[in-house]
Amino acid sequence: MKWKWIKSLQFKYLMIIFLAMAILPISVPFISMLVYIPALVVEDPAKKSSFSGSIDLEEMWHKQAKSLSEENEDEIRDRLQSIQKKHPEAQLFWVDSDGITRDTYSVEDTLPEKWSSSYTIQFMKNAYDADPFTVVAFFENNPNNGFMVIKVDRILLEPPIQRLGDHYTYIFIVVNILILLLFIFLSWLFFKSIHKRLLRLSHAMENKGANGIPQTVIVSKTDEIGQLEDSFNRMIQELEQSNQREQKQEELRKNLIANLSHDLRTPLTTIRAQLDHVKDEVKTIKGKEALASIDQKIDYLGSLIDNLLSYTLLSAKKYPFHPEKTELNRFIRKITAQWYPVLEEKKFDITINTNPEQIFWNIDPQWMERIFDNLLQNVVRHAAEGKFLEISLISEENLEKLVITDKGKGFNEKSEKQGARIGLTIVDVMIKEMNLTWSIETGDQGTTITIEHHKKV
Repeated sequence: MKWKWIKSLQFKYLMIIFLAMAILPISVPFISMLVYIPALVVEDPAKKSSFSGSIDLEEMWHKQAKSLSEENEDEIRDRLQSIQKKHPEAQLFWVDSDGITRDTYSVEDTLPEKWSSSYTIQFMKNAYDADPFTVVAFFENNPNNGFMVIKVDRILLEPPIQRLGDHYTYIFIVVNILILLLFIFLSWLFFKSIHKRLLRLSHAMENKGANGIPQTVIVSKTDEIGQLEDSFNRMIQELEQSNQREQKQEELRKNLIANLSHDLRTPLTTIRAQLDHVKDEVKTIKGKEALASIDQKIDYLGSLIDNLLSYTLLSAKKYPFHPEKTELNRFIRKITAQWYPVLEEKKFDITINTNPEQIFWNIDPQWMERIFDNLLQNVVRHAAEGKFLEISLISEENLEKLVITDKGKGFNEKSEKQGARIGLTIVDVMIKEMNLTWSIETGDQGTTITIEHHKKV
């Protein structure tokens, strides 16, 4: 824990900056070694200077002139040719005591055929500390005699390292640019690694498993992002544990509801049986009305228990589902016939509008029957005062509709029979499971429930 900061991203990036700053002053001697030593070792012999320095050149030239006599022209010519072969980069010529330009070798400038005193003085003056380096030496070291001249570019008289100086600046700039590029490259690698790890964490958040919880990630490093990944993994583990606890609680709740539903049916059956015996003993009108109310409440409670058990099974995906191709006209007539005695007893005006053409839906008949039962129960309980029920099957171009209409006071009207609307919740779940859609339009003039089936194009 004491040295944990060394593994942090901040420390790593500061080290990159420090190295970039430290390497610049170190690069000066490094570049010198990198440039000069290999250059000296592998220097092209053809490009090497034949001179060891200006002093040696000056001493050599005066020594040669001192040993030569103007009268011996052939010897002067041979000596200059020999020097020219040894030093081909040099310019050589000599002038006799009469001022006549004699033999010239590699001379680039235009020389006069006869040198005047003023020209000679001007030549001496221009040659002083000029480039090329110029040495004038008199034969036999006598100013009254003629003289010989050698010209050499000053760069050729410099030490080999000095001759590389012109290239050093360019190489230094290039190497520094390379160092800068190296720093940029290392920074790019650094941030690319961070970006890659953040993307991996982002993808892990978006990629959810079957339980809707993201998968854990591998913690590769112990820096700040690694700590974030570790926290993310702990959060995932806590979510999984919470999900498991929730599933267990949900399972307990469903089992409790199923057991309660089963346990409540037995006393309801007993109460109904005892109520049938009591009916024969009750003679007064109020007593019979009370028994009829009790009987209705038993029916209502039984339907609530059925709906509660059905909803529990649907939520647990344990309600049997067997879809098949079903003809809707025939199905509607069948269900309406089953409900006809109840609707007739409530004095409903019933209208059934089937379709002249056969209409097939891929549905579970038992589920669809349960949907009808729940919807018609609502009509009987909440819209009995309207005494109107219309069931229509409508076929359009790409849509088929099953429409149930009543003239009750609507769902917004509060009633003691309103309940928790578990029946409508079951209807919603079943309709969606069969890939159908539905809608409710309700008001004080009545309610219209539409179940829609989209045709496959």
